[in-house]
Amino acid sequence: MFTFPRVDPEFKAIIPPLLAEEREQLESNLLTSRKCRDAIILWDGVIIDGHNRFELCMKHGIEFKIEEMPFSSREEARLWIIENQLGRRNLTDAARIELALIKEEMLKERAKQNLSSVGGDRKSPYPKSSKLPDEPIYVLDAIAEAAKVGRGTLHRYQQIKESGNRELLERVKSGELKIGTAHSLLGREINKKLRHADKMLEFIAEHVFVGDGAEGKDSDAEVRRNITVELNELSQQLQVLLAKWKEYQPNEHSA
Repeated sequence: MFTFPRVDPEFKAIIPPLLAEEREQLESNLLTSRKCRDAIILWDGVIIDGHNRFELCMKHGIEFKIEEMPFSSREEARLWIIENQLGRRNLTDAARIELALIKEEMLKERAKQNLSSVGGDRKSPYPKSSKLPDEPIYVLDAIAEAAKVGRGTLHRYQQIKESGNRELLERVKSGELKIGTAHSLLGREINKKLRHADKMLEFIAEHVFVGDGAEGKDSDAEVRRNITVELNELSQQLQVLLAKWKEYQPNEHSA
């Protein structure tokens, strides 16, 4: 009995999108042959591989085959999607790292549930923080190995991701920028912010009174003191970020 494929937004979101030229090539191949060579892979009627083939076949009225996978749970299906995508040769380093991070989180959650089910310590063996520098070394190695990158590349990507620069991150994910190039741009951005904060501190020190004398009771003086404190804190945070950035510069460490 034919099962019409359904699209699950969560499953689809796991899969790195094709680059524009890859999708164009796929569409051209389908139109030339007028058939879909690879089957659309389903689990419980939901597509787990072949979203682009399915969309293009529906668009152009091209017949396609389906193949059902016998997974026992949604989690198993998700893990299969990740493993299958990690096998793609045309993925960017960023896409492989994202998949490896999802996989590691799933495996850690499964380990925690297994531990709880046998009456063991219900606390996770890993820190709550998602920051990679706090993770055990073997976890980092497992993520890097799954993503087929070095730990240095993994750290650089995570620094880009945690920097809050969404535009830079998207350029890396799209393949427009390599991780090393984006990491260098991030370092320039941190340096620029640090220089700006230091210049403001110098200006305040030279031109604005922030002592504890009689003027200290004035509300303007209080505001100036608060600004100085915040700038000092910002400068220190930027210095820490810059030190971490330097630690994982591609030229200094292997990828």
